Amino acid sequence: MQSQIVCHGCRNVLRYPSGAPSVCCALCQAITTVPPPAPVMEMAHLICGGCRTLLMYTRNADTVRCSCCSTVNLVRPVNNIAHVSCGQCRTTLMYPYGAPSVKCAICHYITNTGMNTLAPMPSPMPTSSGSSYNAPSTSAPTPRSQNVTVVVENPMTVDEKGKLVSNVVVGVTTGK
Repeated sequence: MQSQIVCHGCRNVLRYPSGAPSVCCALCQAITTVPPPAPVMEMAHLICGGCRTLLMYTRNADTVRCSCCSTVNLVRPVNNIAHVSCGQCRTTLMYPYGAPSVKCAICHYITNTGMNTLAPMPSPMPTSSGSSYNAPSTSAPTPRSQNVTVVVENPMTVDEKGKLVSNVVVGVTTGK
């Protein structure tokens, strides 16, 4: 892969292999130092609990304020996401820890997780996983009498045309 930089001697655009520490200009013989690459910020997505807008945020965020409705959304840490194999098609499913069941986005089978109560809301922590999974969100605060929306994103698949396809299921638990 090649990158580009402007020569500090003659201002011509120079192409060089990525990772090179410096580049020598063929026209003016000036050596231009290549700056270190900018740190890549890992991004994640969540759906606003107030207005259902898809929000993008840096993975180390504890909360995300929606620019549309100003709702402050808590970011659930990845370590409170559990996995189970679908009881019918054996696809690995992700669900919030403590959920009693999870519905498969592929075959729509409902798999019991072995949990019978929802775990209390975890304290916000940054997500440290480098995986492509996105943590579901919950808007803050949510009393127990309100509905809770749970977004589960399973691993992406590739369709017959080679395009990535999201596997997302949204569930709503009704307040009691």
